[in-house]
Amino acid sequence: MKSNVSLLRRLGAIFYDTFLAFSLVFFVGMIAIAIFDDIGNAFLYMITLPTVYLYFALSWVKGRQTIGMKAWKFQVIQHNQKNITHSQAFIRFTLGLVSFSVFGLGFIYQLFNKDNLSWHDKLSNTLLVKN
Repeated sequence: MKSNVSLLRRLGAIFYDTFLAFSLVFFVGMIAIAIFDDIGNAFLYMITLPTVYLYFALSWVKGRQTIGMKAWKFQVIQHNQKNITHSQAFIRFTLGLVSFSVFGLGFIYQLFNKDNLSWHDKLSNTLLVKN
């Protein structure tokens, strides 16, 4: 099955979700500060990645889309058109970070892939489709 979501649409959702994830991390951090009063920066860094991961993973597994994906009208599915699993979400999230961290090459790969898939789509056996 081929993805029908453009790189521009994908980047739009990422931009949108970045602000939402930052807000969520800020909120969780404020709760942690209120509960523990005197916490160090290391603890705040330690809660950032799991918080962001949970936002994406739960959104993908339960509802097929993050809020950014909903705004840009697409969703993530398996090739059999079912919801993705938690293990696929973990692979997708982890490799999405890798795709981004190597100067976005994992995303640019989508432009050259015959099925319009990025690295993390291909390796997690998921794809993006318009609603």
